[in-house]
Amino acid sequence: MLHQHWGSIASEAVYPGITRQTVQGELQTVVRYIYQPGAVFPRHAQPQEQITLVLSGTIAFTIGDAIVELGAGDVAVIPANVPHGARVTGTEIVESFNTLSPARTVQPG
Repeated sequence: MLHQHWGSIASEAVYPGITRQTVQGELQTVVRYIYQPGAVFPRHAQPQEQITLVLSGTIAFTIGDAIVELGAGDVAVIPANVPHGARVTGTEIVESFNTLSPARTVQPG
């Protein structure tokens, strides 16, 4: 069993204005992202299903050909292998938690 506090998990810069903290389990991965206003996460795809829960701010996700605006409390399910990316659309910092299953071994960014 792993027990940690988010404050003790190392943060890494992924792209300009985007940091993440990752907890890796045997069967799933959980990632906390912090996006600064104006930050862009480029389109990519991964073999895992992703569920994203936005805790604060406003962010537009491009999922396949659709654009979905997410705010605090919104959840998006992104199927495996579907190209997706994100762009902060508001003036607030965006915080999100993402789960990926099965566990991810290589992370984009």
